[in-house]
Amino acid sequence: MTNCLKCENLNRVYESRLTRYLAARSAALYRISTEFAAKQQVELERAKNDMEEHRLICPFVAKVRCLALVPLQEAFNLWRFQ
Repeated sequence: MTNCLKCENLNRVYESRLTRYLAARSAALYRISTEFAAKQQVELERAKNDMEEHRLICPFVAKVRCLALVPLQEAFNLWRFQ
């Protein structure tokens, strides 16, 4: 995805939390403890927020965003002058 080690680490943490949450929501475990599933959901949301917050300030993601906008700007300019 990117060359940013923090992005990669946050993504791994998010995927790990997602796996734990899905396991907590499995039929057998969910019947035993809905509180455990709720805690796993909170941890999942925290991991997601950490990842999203970092991506807002990450220079590698910003570079990808800028590169992605260039073709859109060129297409808009072509459309505007037709």
